[in-house]
Amino acid sequence: MKKSGKIIIAALILSAVIISGVTFMLFNKDNSVKEITAFESLTLHFSGMRGSEEYEIIANGDKSEISYYQIKYVDGKDTRELQESATCDTQEVIDILNECKAMKWDGFHGKHPKGVLDGRMFNLTIIVNNGQKIEASGSQNFPKNFGTLENWITSKIR
Repeated sequence: MKKSGKIIIAALILSAVIISGVTFMLFNKDNSVKEITAFESLTLHFSGMRGSEEYEIIANGDKSEISYYQIKYVDGKDTRELQESATCDTQEVIDILNECKAMKWDGFHGKHPKGVLDGRMFNLTIIVNNGQKIEASGSQNFPKNFGTLENWITSKIR
């Protein structure tokens, strides 16, 4: 085979590799790291007809502080009043987030279901893997496995 033929074949192979990579990136919307390896913080805010509350988890090395706040309207502004707190291993937080597949929640926005007259709204922000932000929100519409995370958090502080 002539040198020009080899160059054409190499160029075709390289083009196929590049095209398949670009196609994968276009059609695989979630091409980010799928597992949480490091945890920094989590803030979960709920609001509804009867008021607002917030859960916060802050990592401090191998331990994390879990806090539960009620949001109260005092002197013309919302104030967080600490109700309960607890400590757990940071690895335990990482494990439950991975169990719930929280990385897939980024960008979730659960629209309020038609015909539902009441409900609870939530806003969630999780910082993981050295600054990667996971954000989700919704109104009586939650991402898959969200209840598992909520139950885990409340079991740790109550």
